[in-house]
Amino acid sequence: MKKLIISIIAINLFLLTGCKKSYLDRFPEDSPNSSTFYKSGDELVLAVNSAYSNLSFQQQYFPFHMMLDATSDIMWFRAGDDAQTIGLGQHTPNTGIIRNVWSTYYSGIAKCNTLLENMSKAKDVTSAVLYNRIDGEARFLRAYYYGCLISLYGDVPLINKTLPTAESFVARTPKAQVLDFVFKELDDAAAKLPVSYTGLDVGRASKGSALAAKARFALYNDKFDIAAAASKAVIDLNFHSLFPNYRNLFTYAGENSRESILAFDFKQTVRTAAYSQGNQARLAGGFSTLIPTRGLADSYECTDGQTIDKSNLYNTTDIYRNRDPRMRQTILGDGDTWFGNGGITYNVTFHPDSATCTKFSPAPMAKISNTEVTNAFSSFSGMLLKKYIDPVDLVLNTQSELAFMLIRYAEVLLTYAEAKIELNQIDASVLDAINLVRARGYGVAATATTLYPAIRTLNQAELRAIVRRERKVELAGEGLRLYDMRRWKIGEKAMNGVLFGKAMTRALYYSLPKPTLDANSTPDYTGFNALVNTTGNFKIMDNPRLFQPRHYLWPIPQTELDVNKNPGFTQNPGY
Repeated sequence: MKKLIISIIAINLFLLTGCKKSYLDRFPEDSPNSSTFYKSGDELVLAVNSAYSNLSFQQQYFPFHMMLDATSDIMWFRAGDDAQTIGLGQHTPNTGIIRNVWSTYYSGIAKCNTLLENMSKAKDVTSAVLYNRIDGEARFLRAYYYGCLISLYGDVPLINKTLPTAESFVARTPKAQVLDFVFKELDDAAAKLPVSYTGLDVGRASKGSALAAKARFALYNDKFDIAAAASKAVIDLNFHSLFPNYRNLFTYAGENSRESILAFDFKQTVRTAAYSQGNQARLAGGFSTLIPTRGLADSYECTDGQTIDKSNLYNTTDIYRNRDPRMRQTILGDGDTWFGNGGITYNVTFHPDSATCTKFSPAPMAKISNTEVTNAFSSFSGMLLKKYIDPVDLVLNTQSELAFMLIRYAEVLLTYAEAKIELNQIDASVLDAINLVRARGYGVAATATTLYPAIRTLNQAELRAIVRRERKVELAGEGLRLYDMRRWKIGEKAMNGVLFGKAMTRALYYSLPKPTLDANSTPDYTGFNALVNTTGNFKIMDNPRLFQPRHYLWPIPQTELDVNKNPGFTQNPGY
């Protein structure tokens, strides 16, 4: 896919010169245009490659999707970013990330519209296979961008052709109508796209991408019959499968595996990600900025399959002991052995009294300064995110080439399970889908039911709680949590109140009250409230977070309202 990345940059320079700065990047009026382009198969490939670039919108050098989790209950962004503003409930129509996401997705839609309108000029000189594939890719990308837009903003203008300037100010289209368009486009794309690619085409949208995206957007909109059918269609392709090692899935070892259904690659000197610098520990040259919350950590089950409020295995002095292995594979915390600058490995500890930690290699073993604690900006929660951190990237920690997965097979399995649960069509296939995901976390086969806490219940309410918890922990840090919170209508419970960081005294660090978890695996930290009144007990991340009913949608960017004077182009309620 590296070839795709390189060609994206070149064609973006070509297509975007002279574009107006409005929500559709509407009309190239003084740059090379459709009269001089789209004349060959190679030019069609360049054009569709450009439309892929809008998948990779970045915020603070992270893929936007990782940052999106920091607007939810499972992640927090330290450095006063827009994600923190949204998490606090202080965002407005002028918040930058809300404006940038809108314009980025509409820019991608505009590229797809232009390509689909003009690609017939190259039909006679392009092979039918390539021509149909590019048509499918463009339709997939346009549908994907619209699916994201309605999931964040609700009703949005549905534009499926290039509009002249005089007609460019349009009303918002009802969300249901846009969703119907998304489903139709994804069906068309699935019919035209191959199941897989080889060589430098690996990473392009595939039949599985179209079906999985349809399943996702159907689930987000309570179209459970469509979600179940589309996710089952992905399963029935018999191509995608779970990568055997959950931790390694998010390193170069798992890149472009069969679990990856849609991903965006990076290439040094062209476009890179700064996972390692932003997420890494201080001893590894990182900034510890995007960090897991205690609310995420407390949501992992114990190895007996019980939540921490019900399990006798939970130990407040070592919260990582006897826990779902995915907790250690996702979260860097006390007791881990980790890699740092200069080739060292060391014992991780975030305990506030730990001014030193143990260096294991290179020999000899020794005590070294523990900047994970002593640095003023060390992790506020006492945890860091392991996903997308590979030791290879320590060399150039701002220039990772590691592909970011936008859709993967584990999500499809959980989508299938949730859709069937909500339809009350519960059978062995539902349990199989959930257990495949759970067993992989333990590194065992799903059939080895004595080696992991397999799900056996057929009770709808119990399974609903299980699959919601599975999505929370399995997909943490991948940008899906905000959408789940919205569709389950749990924002008021999950987001309101003080966001507690790590305890700052030894006694408190090892004796915090055990929270209770509700049916959505949202911990209740009422027992912390009396403790927070004592200055110095906690490092506080947000105080308080505030989630109101209007926050189930983002506002329409003010810059768009200022430009588009159509009376049907209105603001979302409450903003």
